Order: sequence, then structure tokens, then C-alpha cells
Amino acid sequence: MSPHTELMDVAITGGTLVLESGCIEGNIAIKEGRIAAITAPDVVLPASETIDARNLMVFPGVVDPHVHFKEPGPGHIREDFHSGTCQAAAGGVTTTVEMPLSIPLVTTRDAFLLKHETANSKVVTDYALWGLLPADDLDRIEELVDIGCVAFKTFLSTDPDAPKLTDYKLLEAMKVMQRFNRFIGFHAENPDIIDATAEAMEKAGINGGLAHLQSRPDIAEMEAISRIALFAEETGCDVHICHLSSGRARDLIRHARSRGVSMTVETLPSYLVLDDSDLDRWGVFAKCNPPIRSRENQAVLWDMLIKDEINMLGSDHCPYIDDDRLKHNGDIWAVPPGLPGIELMLPLMLDAGLHQRGLRPQVLARLMCSAPARRFGLGHRKGALQVGLDADIALADPDHVWTYDGTRSVGKQKSALTPWEGRAIRGQVVRTLVRGNTVFCDGEVTAEPGSGQLIKPVF
Repeated sequence: MSPHTELMDVAITGGTLVLESGCIEGNIAIKEGRIAAITAPDVVLPASETIDARNLMVFPGVVDPHVHFKEPGPGHIREDFHSGTCQAAAGGVTTTVEMPLSIPLVTTRDAFLLKHETANSKVVTDYALWGLLPADDLDRIEELVDIGCVAFKTFLSTDPDAPKLTDYKLLEAMKVMQRFNRFIGFHAENPDIIDATAEAMEKAGINGGLAHLQSRPDIAEMEAISRIALFAEETGCDVHICHLSSGRARDLIRHARSRGVSMTVETLPSYLVLDDSDLDRWGVFAKCNPPIRSRENQAVLWDMLIKDEINMLGSDHCPYIDDDRLKHNGDIWAVPPGLPGIELMLPLMLDAGLHQRGLRPQVLARLMCSAPARRFGLGHRKGALQVGLDADIALADPDHVWTYDGTRSVGKQKSALTPWEGRAIRGQVVRTLVRGNTVFCDGEVTAEPGSGQLIKPVF
């Protein structure tokens, strides 16, 4: 039978389809988890289930390149794969690319397989996995590439969860990485600057949200990005800047690219929506690294985003349970960094990007869907409304205005107290499909744990 007479599994009708080339009115037909056809509004293919998308925007499912679910690990105070992917589904995210900071760290084939086994019984969305750049045995890079790591994370800053490579080892690792079709993602902050500044401020009794910002000045991020650029130019290594927070790094990034360095850059909705007044107000509940910065800095990030100097958006979703935050009595130095954010990925960008700054829907789809999918080797299945790709779809009401209430959120079991509390948002995800199956609808997660699957990269 031809695709136009065969009974489809699902038909999505009457919506505004956000394609890479622009928005069109049309319908989508889904068969066996894939997009089987995209038709004109007056062509509705017969299907077992029809979803009415009138007055809705039909986006590709968001691909979040930067999440922390921390499993295996201390799940009683941190995120886990089930809670995290439930929140992802609520935010229109259908594929999460999970960071390697679990116990054990993903530096070996066995650690990768353990994380895969842990995730597979819990996830409600699809997922891919980062590896951690091995500090002690660079030969492990090959086995991690072979098993399916999409990329390799490393920290220039001091992180209690991961060893920091010396500059010598980092340079050697970047030379080795050139043999493989992978890249290195960096947490770019100079540890000597931020560690010593924070120690001095804590000893002086300076505390609070703004103290956290002051302890991690722009120069720490700028120096680290400059070093990454120099090492990348020297070695030919492909690099990625995770969670760019400082607009002052703009010229460094431009200079590196002008010299032929292959460098992509990611920023967060947190940096584009929150500013230092939120950090001051929420203190320990708004602590993340690098820090939330000033409104003037935020304006530069938006300009970089609009001018295609920032390639993609990630959430850096990394919540702690509220009790773990509250027990420190507001001591900014005592709490580990990390914000929730994946539940609001698409709504925040509809509000702040589409409505407040006039970004076209297809630009949002590029930043949140196609660009991360292709960068992380997932574009053969994810990232666009295209015949043959997975039917990962987020249906959004772009004009619905609602107020975020943490006590009613999908993420409340982990963290109800967040700097998003009480925020009025114009734009809401009403339904999310993963491979044609509805996983979130009208505020409720509908998928069973374990319904998601691991996606391995194809470069």
C-alpha cells in the first residue's frame, strides 16, 4: 500500500508545523514510531489515533545536550532518570544527553553499560550518554567511542565529582581525540581564580547569592576559553563550550573561530531569563556554575544568540531536593551548585525568545532541536520534523499564559523551591510524543518507566 492509503498509527492535524525552512500549516502522519508523511492541511491520512493540533505549534522534540541525572549515585538527594525524564517530557524534551558524573564516572566501558542498564528501566524519553575524558588512561577513549559515547566532558574548574586534568594531560588528550570523530566539551572556568576568591570571601564572612557571583568573575571564564582555544588550535581538536555565561568571552570565541578552531557554544535558558537580582533573592536555590550574571551581560548573550554566535541551548538540569538546600541555612558556600530547568525548556524560550525578542519559531527549533541533534551525532533520528526521522514531537500553545507553581510541577518530588517560582510564562507544552507515543499530555506524564531508549550516535 502507498503511504497515502495505508492506515497510520497517529495523525496530527491542523497545527502549525515548525520545519527547518519555516512554519507551514499541515498535518503529520506517524507509522511505527517514524514520521511517515507531512501533508497539506486538506490531506488527512487515516490513522488509529488523531490528535487535534489546531491553534498549536508543532515543534520537533527538543534535544537537551546537557543534563545531570546522577545515576548511579546518591539518588536520595539528586536527580534520577525517571524523575528527570518526566520533567523533560513536560518541557517538550524528547532526547536528553546525560553527563558522565555518576558513580562510577563514565570513564570505562563497564561504567557506560552500568549507566545504560540503570537508565533503561526508568526513562520515559530517549537518551544518549556523554563520557568523561579519562585522566589516567587515554586508551579508554577508544572503547568509550566504540560503546556509544557521543562526546567527552572535562572540567578546567575544580569539581568534587570529577578529576581535573593537568594542562599537560589535557593537551595530550586533545591530540588523541583528533583520531576519533568526537569532540571535547568543557566546563570553562579558571580554578585558581575562583577557588582562591571564594575561600577569601568565605573567610571574610561574605555570603549570599551575589557573593557567589563575585567569587566567579568573568575573567575566570574568559581565561579558560582562551586556553581551550589555544590548545584546540595547536592540536586540531574539535571543542564545545558548555554553559557559556559570560558575554565578555564573545571576542575570544570570534577570534578562535577566525583562526579555524572548530568550536561550538551552548548557553542556558537560565542565563537568558534569570539575572543577578534573582541570584540575590533566591541565594542557595539559584546557585549554579558558572553563575547567573547581570542583566547587561544577559543582553550580550541574547545578541550572540540572535547573531548565530551561540549554537545551541541546553538546560544543565541539576536539581537537589529542597531539604538538602534548606539544611545549609542560606550558606552559599556550603551548598553544591545546580538548578532545575528541563521542565521549562520550551516554555521559557517561547516566552523570552518568541514573544519578547521576536525570534522565529524555526530559529528556536534550530537552537533546541536540530543543532544539538546534529552536533551530538543524533541527527539520523532526532531534531527535525522530517519524513523518516523519529516522530519526536512537542505540541505547544504559544499564547497560553500561566504561572509556574513548583508545588504543582512535575519536578516537585525533587525540588519545588526554585527561582522559577511565581514566574508568568507565555507559552506552554500541552503534549509530547516520543517515537509517536504520547509521554506527556495536559500536565500529566503518561508513559511508563523504561519506555525510552538509548540512542547511539552516527557521525
